[in-house]
Amino acid sequence: MIHVCGLDLISQTLQDTGAKYLVSIINQDMMPDTPDIIDADKHLKLSFNDVTGPTTGFVNAQASDIKKLVDFLDNWAQQAPILFHCWAGVSRSTAGAYIAANVIKGSGAEDELAQNLRQAAPFASPNPLVISLADDYLQRHGKMVNAIKKIGRGNFINGSQPFQLPL
Repeated sequence: MIHVCGLDLISQTLQDTGAKYLVSIINQDMMPDTPDIIDADKHLKLSFNDVTGPTTGFVNAQASDIKKLVDFLDNWAQQAPILFHCWAGVSRSTAGAYIAANVIKGSGAEDELAQNLRQAAPFASPNPLVISLADDYLQRHGKMVNAIKKIGRGNFINGSQPFQLPL
């Protein structure tokens, strides 16, 4: 099971979902410590800003971040629920959850998984740079990028709202 929330709801969402794996995708200065209920080796920390392309003065997502995420997902192997979070639970974390779903389902499920994401979270706006990097890394030849473009930008949300991404 893949879960998503914002920074403010990590503890509650971990408790509610029983997640044993955690992926933090957030600016370095906001990076949370590993919660006591998560083993340190089951907490991936990716530090970059929520920007959609190379932006001077900001830390941009890199292909190496996607490699770290995919390697972490290989170790996760769906052994227990996993929780993705970013600052608001809208952009970087929804991109990470979408990537995880694509790793699990494999090539050919990109559109279905994007539709699942939109149904589960009408507010989700997966970071396009992160999706593009993952599309390249997973050799999806634009299928992930196009699937996310089809669902469009999510609705505005005021505050964080946790959700589960169905596979």
